[in-house]
Amino acid sequence: MFGLQYFRHVTTSWSGPLSPKVVTWTSHFQDGDQVWSLQVFRRGLAAGSVCIIALTLGAFAADNPPQSSSPKFHVIALAEVKSIHRPFVDAAEVWLQKQAADNNFSIEYIDNTDKIDDAFLSHYQLFIQLDYPPYAWKPQAVAAFTKYIEEGRGGWIGFHHATLLGEFDGYPIWPWFSQFMGGIRFTDYIPKFATATVIVEDQSHPVMKGVPRSFVVENEEWYTWDKSPRPNVHVLAHVDESTYSPDTRTKMGGDHPVIWSNEHMKARNVYIFMGHHPELFQNPAFTTIFHNSIVWAEHQ
Repeated sequence: MFGLQYFRHVTTSWSGPLSPKVVTWTSHFQDGDQVWSLQVFRRGLAAGSVCIIALTLGAFAADNPPQSSSPKFHVIALAEVKSIHRPFVDAAEVWLQKQAADNNFSIEYIDNTDKIDDAFLSHYQLFIQLDYPPYAWKPQAVAAFTKYIEEGRGGWIGFHHATLLGEFDGYPIWPWFSQFMGGIRFTDYIPKFATATVIVEDQSHPVMKGVPRSFVVENEEWYTWDKSPRPNVHVLAHVDESTYSPDTRTKMGGDHPVIWSNEHMKARNVYIFMGHHPELFQNPAFTTIFHNSIVWAEHQ
């Protein structure tokens, strides 16, 4: 039950020759390194009855495990909420809330870069770029985030729109972020979407633990860039463009990475291209990759 171990013991003692029997019941609950104890003292209660009470309370406590008051780590998520990606972001928040409860970490959300500076980021061990694009960041946020990644002050997970690298909405390309993503520039996407098969290249990487050798992603946009990031990053998975359904001319031409890590940075980091539709949270391969990325990237 929720990974808890349940232990109990019952002892009886006499305070004097004519005193009522005193029963002491102690219950221990353990979850990892955390141990909780509960003691009940009752006079004049038969030991057999105590056993029944202990079993009942034990089952109740196991179904309602105590929560540690101190999170193991803290996460900040920069979320794009004012776009067509809002449904994906909303689904991600629901999923992340459960992950936080199950894995004992805290998560907070921001929808712009106004607060980001060195002091702000120092509170977080993991930065999730939840479809937020790499432009229109405040100057102090650019400087702080660059140090956060280059110096390994925390981990990073980026999704989908994080590689919208170019000139957009009147803003220039962010050269450093382009290099962070492997020296690429956005060129095109599939506006009517396509279903395709993703091939895992490095099954030994912690991000790919428990992920099948290949899996299907339905109805994605499948961005293209001016070149493959492969020479500058560690590619973990690519999309097989020959499996596009429906077929399309919008392709990279063979080598099309979709999940990778830039090992030139001190921060543990992983980019996951998929991130347009909320239905991704019904895809076990996607949620496994996301979960693994959290566990791996927060450990610096």
